[in-house]
Amino acid sequence: MPKRLPVVESRVAVYDAIPERPHEWGRDGLPQLVDGAGRTYRYLRLSVTDRCDLACIYCMPPSGEQEHALRNELLTFEELARVVQLLARMGIRRVRFTGGEPLVRKDFVGLVELIARTTHVRELALTTNAMRLAALAQPLHRAGLRAVNVSLDSLDPERFARLTRGGDLAQVIAGIDAALELGWNVKINIVALRGETDDEAPRIVDWAWARGITPRFIELMPLGEGALLDPSMRVTAAEIQHRLGDRIGASVDAERDRGPATYLGNPARRVGFITPLSHEFCDTCNRVRITAQGDIRACLASRRALSLRDCMRAGGDDAELAWLLWTAVRGKAPGHAFLDPRETEHTQVGMSLIGG
Repeated sequence: MPKRLPVVESRVAVYDAIPERPHEWGRDGLPQLVDGAGRTYRYLRLSVTDRCDLACIYCMPPSGEQEHALRNELLTFEELARVVQLLARMGIRRVRFTGGEPLVRKDFVGLVELIARTTHVRELALTTNAMRLAALAQPLHRAGLRAVNVSLDSLDPERFARLTRGGDLAQVIAGIDAALELGWNVKINIVALRGETDDEAPRIVDWAWARGITPRFIELMPLGEGALLDPSMRVTAAEIQHRLGDRIGASVDAERDRGPATYLGNPARRVGFITPLSHEFCDTCNRVRITAQGDIRACLASRRALSLRDCMRAGGDDAELAWLLWTAVRGKAPGHAFLDPRETEHTQVGMSLIGG
């Protein structure tokens, strides 16, 4: 490996060593994304910005209290497309655009169109707060987007505005309605907080099912602002299931090669649960993350990263980029350390900086 490649800025921890690249790789001259534990990676979470027009209490600090990347520190659209093109050759099948809030990135529709036109992936999806989705849904549909996950923790307008520090529930619902009208696969993500939103679980599920939406409950994670909240606010999947009562059955289904959620119910009326703490799912992880600044991170809970941006801007070719990607994935730990009192690294990981 040329010396210029293992460049990682001081904001992240560098890998101890980058091994020598073997002379021969497999299909297409590139390695497949398989880690040391045998996990195969098919799903890319691609952050396009670290900025957001909201500041949810478990995600990022209020406006002005977080340092954001400068424009020239972000991957350009061409760099983002190049990374996706390469990862598709290495086995990635699904791309989810994340942030921050992806819809605040200027000409985001153009980025979706570029990636849809120049890469070979099966699905392009979006995670958003939906504040701007009503106006952008049609252009995004024309660009090639077909699936969206919307953060929606409360159906009470005042509570929603307080938890998001300024969100407008009516705008979010308008965005959801626009996506439904286009026939998109729509899911909503709910972070249940004890004493705040846990009492709304039955109402949210009924509301979502009435619209053909799958609701998913996500355990509060000790990342970024979430690490500052009282751990007692975390609500487990078992507690939500108890609140939902006979709305859901006991059947369990997981979307293999798609995401971390486990679902209860039937295909038409089901509820998803994402439980990184109470029921760790690291053994089935299939996701790799790239930050808006071009750092590849194999795990949400780790600050270990390698800089694809620095490699590309130093003139690195596809083989060099692929080796960084493979190295980052290969060195992934078997699991996270969220509950290990000796480990505090994850508390320094900003959710909005990585894309969740």
